[in-house]
Amino acid sequence: MRKILRFLATTIKELFWLGAAVGIVAAGVFGFQYLGENREVIEVEPQARSVTPVETIPLEPFEGPLPIRSEGFIEPFRTVSLSAPTGGRVMMLHPAITNRGAFEEGEVLVEIDASSERAQIRQARASIAATDARLQLINTQLKRQLDLLDDRLVSQSSADDLLGQQAETQANLQGQRAQLAVAEIALENKTIYAPFDGSVQTKEAEIGDVVGGGTPIARVYTDDRMQVTVAVRESDAALLPGLFEGARTKGTISVAFAGVEQTWEAEVERVDPSLDPTTRTLSVTLGLKQRVANETSLSSGAPPALINAFAKVVIDGIQPENTYAIASTALRNGDSVWLYRDSALVVHPATLVHVDGEKSYVEIHDLQPSDRLITSIVASPQPGKALRDVNAESAELSQ
Repeated sequence: MRKILRFLATTIKELFWLGAAVGIVAAGVFGFQYLGENREVIEVEPQARSVTPVETIPLEPFEGPLPIRSEGFIEPFRTVSLSAPTGGRVMMLHPAITNRGAFEEGEVLVEIDASSERAQIRQARASIAATDARLQLINTQLKRQLDLLDDRLVSQSSADDLLGQQAETQANLQGQRAQLAVAEIALENKTIYAPFDGSVQTKEAEIGDVVGGGTPIARVYTDDRMQVTVAVRESDAALLPGLFEGARTKGTISVAFAGVEQTWEAEVERVDPSLDPTTRTLSVTLGLKQRVANETSLSSGAPPALINAFAKVVIDGIQPENTYAIASTALRNGDSVWLYRDSALVVHPATLVHVDGEKSYVEIHDLQPSDRLITSIVASPQPGKALRDVNAESAELSQ
């Protein structure tokens, strides 16, 4: 009897758990069906693809000559160190030397003590006068001897003796005249004349100083003709019109003094016929011409082109066609530019003509009127990539 009751209890327990499992499964199936029938339907919408923003600027052809830039220092066209061939005491200095002023060609700038040379000239002239008088006496005596010789009143030996004296005296006279010429040249060398119109740069001696032959007394220069010599690269020299044909290529020279920049018109005067062995550059010399008017003035007045002043030089190069001045960063891979055309990217060929600092001059052909230059970076710059111009959007918003 116990076994039967135990069996019935176990069977009832198993049936209970089986019913519970069936109920749970049925509830899950029913709940899944209920949620499926009452779910919210979400419609699928296509997502718009993002368009890359870019910055652009208009392309305007460059007009005018290409600027070929370089730097140098102001220097005179000609500088001369004044000195006398022979030494002596300085007796006179031109006021221009004392005051560092100007002088004119031919003026006496320096006089060296020439008392010894003047004494030599007086002595030479006195010797010449005495020798000339003696020669005249000999000539008179010789004429008489020759007349007497014709009458056989004197011997031939007497006449020959006078002929010898005459020749000796003539030779002495020529030597004394040569000594006079040497003394006159020595006297002339004691005076130093201005070789050109100019000004005094430095004074090396004072009145009363004893100087030797060749010792500098003053340094003078051409104040009305200044120049700047600059180094020009081969690639830049090729852009200067007529450089090797003597053309007077124009340019400008700027010098800053006390924070104020002064500018002169300039032109190429000469080109050295050889390349610098180290830098492989050409030396080009420009002469300063007319000063360009400057509204900014100094209390001291406009300064001249001071010697050794640092100068910035711009030489006018060729005037190319179809050339545009762009930022050097806008030249891609050295041979192309990115254009914004019809809201898409266009990779357009470009030829580099000249580089001027952070600006490059490039030759571009076959542009369309609406083309704009892309100046910003574009990731994966594939031709035809969709773009939007933020500069154009900003302009529309500002209106």
